[in-house]
Amino acid sequence: MAYSIFNQEINDTLKEPMFFGDSVNVARFDQQKFEIFEKLTEKQLSFFWRPEEVSLQKDRADYQTFRPEEKHIFTSNLKYQTLLDSVQGRGPALAYLPYVSNPELESCIICWDFFETIHSRSYTHIVKNVYPDPAEVFDTILNDEEILKRAESVTKNYDAFTDAANDYFIKGKGDLYDVKKKLYLSMINVNILEGLRFYVSFACTFAFG
Repeated sequence: MAYSIFNQEINDTLKEPMFFGDSVNVARFDQQKFEIFEKLTEKQLSFFWRPEEVSLQKDRADYQTFRPEEKHIFTSNLKYQTLLDSVQGRGPALAYLPYVSNPELESCIICWDFFETIHSRSYTHIVKNVYPDPAEVFDTILNDEEILKRAESVTKNYDAFTDAANDYFIKGKGDLYDVKKKLYLSMINVNILEGLRFYVSFACTFAFG
Protein backbone atom coordinates (compact mmCIF):
# COMPACT_ATOMS: atom_id res chain seq x y z
CA MET A 1 0.00 0.00 0.00
CA ALA A 2 1.05 3.59 -0.62
CA TYR A 3 -0.42 6.07 1.82
CA SER A 4 -2.07 9.17 0.39
CA ILE A 5 -3.81 12.04 2.14
CA PHE A 6 -6.19 12.13 -0.84
CA ASN A 7 -6.70 8.67 -2.25
CA GLN A 8 -8.44 9.15 -5.61
CA GLU A 9 -8.93 5.45 -6.27
CA ILE A 10 -12.56 4.32 -6.01
CA ASN A 11 -12.90 1.60 -3.42
CA ASP A 12 -15.52 -0.12 -1.30
CA THR A 13 -14.79 0.60 2.35
CA LEU A 14 -17.05 -2.28 3.36
CA LYS A 15 -14.53 -4.63 1.78
CA GLU A 16 -11.44 -2.97 3.21
CA PRO A 17 -9.66 -4.29 6.32
CA MET A 18 -9.07 -2.10 9.36
CA PHE A 19 -5.40 -1.68 8.47
CA PHE A 20 -3.11 -2.07 5.45
CA GLY A 21 -5.74 -1.73 2.73
CA ASP A 22 -6.47 1.29 0.53
CA SER A 23 -6.14 4.71 2.16
CA VAL A 24 -9.44 6.26 3.19
CA ASN A 25 -10.85 8.77 0.68
CA VAL A 26 -14.47 9.75 1.41
CA ALA A 27 -15.20 9.81 5.14
CA ARG A 28 -18.74 8.47 4.99
CA PHE A 29 -20.52 7.05 8.02
CA ASP A 30 -23.93 6.14 6.61
CA GLN A 31 -22.58 2.64 6.06
CA GLN A 32 -20.18 0.98 8.43
CA LYS A 33 -18.23 -2.24 8.48
CA PHE A 34 -17.21 -1.87 12.11
CA GLU A 35 -20.02 -0.14 14.03
CA ILE A 36 -18.14 -0.44 17.33
CA PHE A 37 -15.75 2.33 16.28
CA GLU A 38 -18.59 4.75 15.57
CA LYS A 39 -20.04 3.99 19.01
CA LEU A 40 -16.65 4.58 20.61
CA THR A 41 -16.30 7.91 18.80
CA GLU A 42 -19.73 9.05 19.97
CA LYS A 43 -18.94 7.98 23.53
CA GLN A 44 -15.66 9.89 23.50
CA LEU A 45 -17.36 13.03 22.20
CA SER A 46 -19.94 12.82 24.99
CA PHE A 47 -17.09 13.13 27.50
CA PHE A 48 -15.73 16.38 26.08
CA TRP A 49 -14.30 18.74 28.69
CA ARG A 50 -11.69 21.47 29.05
CA PRO A 51 -9.07 21.56 31.84
CA GLU A 52 -9.83 25.24 32.48
CA GLU A 53 -13.31 24.25 33.68
CA VAL A 54 -11.77 22.74 36.82
CA SER A 55 -10.80 25.06 39.66
CA LEU A 56 -7.55 24.13 41.39
CA GLN A 57 -7.53 26.72 44.18
CA LYS A 58 -8.09 24.09 46.87
CA ASP A 59 -5.46 21.82 45.30
CA ARG A 60 -2.90 24.63 45.43
CA ALA A 61 -3.66 25.23 49.10
CA ASP A 62 -3.55 21.51 49.90
CA TYR A 63 -0.17 21.11 48.19
CA GLN A 64 1.35 23.75 50.43
CA THR A 65 0.46 21.62 53.47
CA PHE A 66 2.23 18.49 52.17
CA ARG A 67 5.32 17.18 53.90
CA PRO A 68 8.51 17.14 51.74
CA GLU A 69 8.20 13.41 51.04
CA GLU A 70 4.56 13.85 50.02
CA LYS A 71 5.48 16.66 47.66
CA HIS A 72 8.15 14.41 46.13
CA ILE A 73 5.67 11.57 45.52
CA PHE A 74 2.98 13.88 44.14
CA THR A 75 5.38 15.74 41.85
CA SER A 76 7.17 12.63 40.59
CA ASN A 77 3.83 11.05 39.80
CA LEU A 78 2.68 14.18 37.99
CA LYS A 79 5.88 14.26 35.93
CA TYR A 80 5.32 10.65 34.89
CA GLN A 81 1.73 11.34 33.88
CA THR A 82 2.78 14.42 31.94
CA LEU A 83 5.43 12.56 29.96
CA LEU A 84 3.25 9.56 29.15
CA ASP A 85 0.30 11.64 28.02
CA SER A 86 2.67 13.76 25.94
CA VAL A 87 3.48 10.56 24.07
CA GLN A 88 -0.16 9.51 23.88
CA GLY A 89 -1.06 12.96 22.60
CA ARG A 90 0.78 12.17 19.37
CA GLY A 91 1.34 8.40 19.32
CA PRO A 92 -1.98 7.03 18.00
CA ALA A 93 -2.25 9.50 15.11
CA LEU A 94 1.40 9.33 14.05
CA ALA A 95 1.72 5.56 14.34
CA TYR A 96 -1.64 4.22 13.22
CA LEU A 97 -3.40 6.67 10.90
CA PRO A 98 -1.10 6.21 7.86
CA TYR A 99 -2.09 2.53 7.76
CA VAL A 100 -5.83 2.77 8.49
CA SER A 101 -8.14 1.79 5.64
CA ASN A 102 -11.53 2.14 7.32
CA PRO A 103 -13.28 5.52 7.81
CA GLU A 104 -14.97 4.80 11.16
CA LEU A 105 -11.70 3.51 12.61
CA GLU A 106 -9.88 6.56 11.24
CA SER A 107 -12.43 8.87 12.86
CA CYS A 108 -12.20 6.99 16.16
CA ILE A 109 -8.39 7.26 16.27
CA ILE A 110 -8.48 10.98 15.41
CA CYS A 111 -10.99 11.55 18.22
CA TRP A 112 -8.94 9.40 20.60
CA ASP A 113 -5.79 11.35 19.80
CA PHE A 114 -7.61 14.66 20.33
CA PHE A 115 -8.74 13.61 23.79
CA GLU A 116 -5.23 12.47 24.67
CA THR A 117 -4.13 16.01 23.80
CA ILE A 118 -6.73 17.38 26.20
CA HIS A 119 -5.36 15.07 28.89
CA SER A 120 -1.86 16.32 28.16
CA ARG A 121 -3.00 19.94 28.41
CA SER A 122 -4.67 19.19 31.74
CA TYR A 123 -1.27 18.53 33.32
CA THR A 124 -0.08 21.97 32.26
CA HIS A 125 -3.23 23.37 33.86
CA ILE A 126 -2.38 21.54 37.10
CA VAL A 127 1.29 22.55 37.13
CA LYS A 128 0.57 26.21 36.35
CA ASN A 129 -1.97 26.45 39.16
CA VAL A 130 -0.30 24.37 41.86
CA TYR A 131 3.41 25.23 41.53
CA PRO A 132 4.90 28.73 41.84
CA ASP A 133 7.34 27.99 39.01
CA PRO A 134 6.09 25.47 36.37
CA ALA A 135 9.62 25.14 34.98
CA GLU A 136 10.66 23.32 38.15
CA VAL A 137 8.39 20.49 37.02
CA PHE A 138 8.59 20.55 33.23
CA ASP A 139 12.31 21.18 32.89
CA THR A 140 13.25 18.25 35.10
CA ILE A 141 11.03 15.53 33.61
CA LEU A 142 13.61 14.25 31.13
CA ASN A 143 16.31 14.27 33.81
CA ASP A 144 14.57 11.57 35.84
CA GLU A 145 15.98 8.19 34.77
CA GLU A 146 13.28 6.19 36.55
CA ILE A 147 10.50 8.07 34.75
CA LEU A 148 12.29 7.63 31.42
CA LYS A 149 12.69 3.88 31.95
CA ARG A 150 9.03 3.42 32.80
CA ALA A 151 7.99 5.51 29.82
CA GLU A 152 10.27 3.70 27.39
CA SER A 153 9.06 0.27 28.50
CA VAL A 154 5.55 1.19 27.39
CA THR A 155 6.24 3.32 24.33
CA LYS A 156 9.07 1.44 22.61
CA ASN A 157 6.57 -0.70 20.70
CA TYR A 158 5.22 2.38 18.92
CA ASP A 159 8.65 2.88 17.36
CA ALA A 160 9.09 -0.84 16.67
CA PHE A 161 5.83 -0.85 14.71
CA THR A 162 6.51 2.33 12.74
CA ASP A 163 10.05 1.15 11.92
CA ALA A 164 8.78 -2.21 10.68
CA ALA A 165 5.99 -0.56 8.68
CA ASN A 166 8.40 1.91 7.06
CA ASP A 167 10.79 -0.91 6.18
CA TYR A 168 8.04 -2.98 4.58
CA PHE A 169 5.93 -0.35 2.79
CA ILE A 170 8.65 2.15 1.83
CA LYS A 171 11.90 0.19 1.61
CA GLY A 172 10.45 -3.18 0.60
CA LYS A 173 12.15 -5.01 3.47
CA GLY A 174 10.73 -7.50 5.96
CA ASP A 175 7.29 -9.10 5.74
CA LEU A 176 3.71 -8.07 6.43
CA TYR A 177 3.26 -10.68 9.16
CA ASP A 178 6.02 -9.04 11.20
CA VAL A 179 4.41 -5.60 10.68
CA LYS A 180 1.03 -6.91 11.87
CA LYS A 181 2.67 -8.57 14.86
CA LYS A 182 4.33 -5.31 15.88
CA LEU A 183 1.06 -3.43 15.39
CA TYR A 184 -0.64 -5.88 17.74
CA LEU A 185 2.13 -5.59 20.34
CA SER A 186 2.01 -1.80 20.21
CA MET A 187 -1.73 -1.87 20.87
CA ILE A 188 -1.26 -4.29 23.76
CA ASN A 189 1.26 -1.85 25.20
CA VAL A 190 -1.26 0.98 24.82
CA ASN A 191 -3.74 -1.08 26.85
CA ILE A 192 -1.08 -1.70 29.49
CA LEU A 193 -0.38 2.03 29.62
CA GLU A 194 -4.02 3.10 29.83
CA GLY A 195 -5.40 0.23 31.87
CA LEU A 196 -2.55 -0.38 34.32
CA ARG A 197 0.16 2.27 34.39
CA PHE A 198 -2.16 5.27 34.41
CA TYR A 199 -4.63 3.71 36.83
CA VAL A 200 -1.85 2.98 39.32
CA SER A 201 -0.49 6.51 39.02
CA PHE A 202 -3.97 8.02 39.37
CA ALA A 203 -4.56 5.91 42.49
CA CYS A 204 -1.42 7.49 44.00
CA THR A 205 -2.65 10.96 43.07
CA PHE A 206 -6.18 10.40 44.38
CA ALA A 207 -4.77 9.10 47.66
CA PHE A 208 -3.77 12.67 48.48
CA GLY A 209 -7.44 13.67 48.33
